[in-house]
Amino acid sequence: MQVSRNRYFEDEVSKEKFNRFMLLRLISYAKDYKGTYILVIIMLIGTSILSLIPAAINTFIIDKVLPSEGIVPDNMLRNAIILLSIWFALSVGSVVSGYISSVVSLRLGNEIVCKLRKDLFDKLMELSFNYYDSRPVGKILVRVTNYTDELADFFVNDMVRVVQNVFIVLATFVCICVIEIRIAIVAVAVSIPLAIIMWILSKLLHDRNVRERNKYSNRTAFIVEDINGLEVINAFNREELNSEIFEELSDKYRKEFMKATRIRELFFPMAHGVVNGIGTIAIYMAALLIISHNWGEALTLGAVVMVATYMNVFSGAINTICQRLQTITNITSNVERIFEVIDTESEIVEANNAVELENVEGKITYEDVTFSYIKGTKVLENVNLTVEPGQMIALVGPTGAGKSTIVNLLSRFYDVDSGAIKIDGVDIRNISFSSLRKNVGVMMQDTFLFAGTIMDNIRFSRPDATDEECIEAAKTVHAHEFIMNKPEGYNTKISGQGMELSGGEKQLISFARLILSDPKIIILDEATSNIDTETEQLIQQMFTTVLKNRTSFVIAHRLSTIKNADRILYIDEKNILEDGSHEELEKVKGKYYKLLHNAG
Repeated sequence: MQVSRNRYFEDEVSKEKFNRFMLLRLISYAKDYKGTYILVIIMLIGTSILSLIPAAINTFIIDKVLPSEGIVPDNMLRNAIILLSIWFALSVGSVVSGYISSVVSLRLGNEIVCKLRKDLFDKLMELSFNYYDSRPVGKILVRVTNYTDELADFFVNDMVRVVQNVFIVLATFVCICVIEIRIAIVAVAVSIPLAIIMWILSKLLHDRNVRERNKYSNRTAFIVEDINGLEVINAFNREELNSEIFEELSDKYRKEFMKATRIRELFFPMAHGVVNGIGTIAIYMAALLIISHNWGEALTLGAVVMVATYMNVFSGAINTICQRLQTITNITSNVERIFEVIDTESEIVEANNAVELENVEGKITYEDVTFSYIKGTKVLENVNLTVEPGQMIALVGPTGAGKSTIVNLLSRFYDVDSGAIKIDGVDIRNISFSSLRKNVGVMMQDTFLFAGTIMDNIRFSRPDATDEECIEAAKTVHAHEFIMNKPEGYNTKISGQGMELSGGEKQLISFARLILSDPKIIILDEATSNIDTETEQLIQQMFTTVLKNRTSFVIAHRLSTIKNADRILYIDEKNILEDGSHEELEKVKGKYYKLLHNAG
């Protein structure tokens, strides 16, 4: 599937809108914890029941304990003390129960989000290079961090609190009906319009949240891009212009945030104002009409207070439900983006019953290989090539001709559009990823080092390697001397991407990392571009031993690097135009000869 290229200023369009199946899928992440979740919900419901009892106690105190018309009931003080003690015990029990349920739900919520984040991260590790070519890193980053973090609250609070407060709404409504059905009808009349308005607002809010998230993602993508390209920005004096672009992206985010906020902030006043304010007024008006017109059975003061109290509880539960639904609506766009990544099918998949390469000789064949990064724009077309075991192949040609593409296809970073690439007669699409990566070692021009020690970075290719083996690999590529001159030698700590090291030092460490993995096929893509002439001469000498009996592909511009290759391939016009040794191609005086002549 061809994915359109997305840039930092372009909004992403969700392939699938949030729906109940997506919500159920999100909830399914809690299935392994359903027993504990049920326990939490039961505790919260128990807490809710405890919170309803004081209203009944209050009514009993008003009607039965407090003096009425100047008459003091028998045992008033004793009854008051008993009832207030029960009230106090219920309050303490409610606090303890609420605390325990909150702590447990916090732990569960974060465990579930960790599980979701792991699925997301595993998918990102599985996806092909084309996925990353198709969108800025910042837009991917916010999905793994911000979007999943915001989902934690869904599992911690939203899911259980909605269930709890739906129970409270039903329980208080039943209580109101039992106490006074006439007033219950008023509560329903007030609540129905609110529910309709909340549903309409939730639909509007989802659309606004999608737009807000897009602008947030765009801004983050631009920040990441700027941080990675800070040297280039400074070199071309782009600080002011890029600040203006950032300000524009921030302003677009701010505008979308405010549009969403205007709808978000309607939830609370609607729930609070309509149910609590207007609803309570309506209850008292209904009570006054019933009392003044003698409609049916007379109302006691305690019953009116109890209904009003339950109406406040009812209002609070509606408030909480609206707030939680608002939060759920906020995260729906996050869920869309997260599941979009998880559901993305990798273009590079391991075949069923994939084989393991054993006793690799290193014969490579390209059979009618055609490839394009973007559909309809071919980079290679009908390429045929046979490389014998142990041969060193140098690839030369103009920029963009497809040199790196040829070796990237061998590593299966991308799959061919048509044709086949084989190692020892086995199509690489039928080889397991682990076996292919083990036998095909790659070193790129843009070396990447990880935060840690120099030893950690060398050992990265073989985690089980001993210190002695790592040091031996460094000695092999002539990196040992400069490493030992560092403050702590191999234990010298470096930051992400090794900013403390020179370009040549980073390449030598990367080279040692490659040699340590001991691959049978080696790919060097401009691997000596940042190394000084003296070190390169040492590397050239090392080639005779390290590359011996290994099939190797070398992309380089320096004559000293390529002239000793067994074969030199001149790549252009989507194919191999010339193939031969340095001496053979010089005699032909073709494109390779002109390349050397122009370079000289």
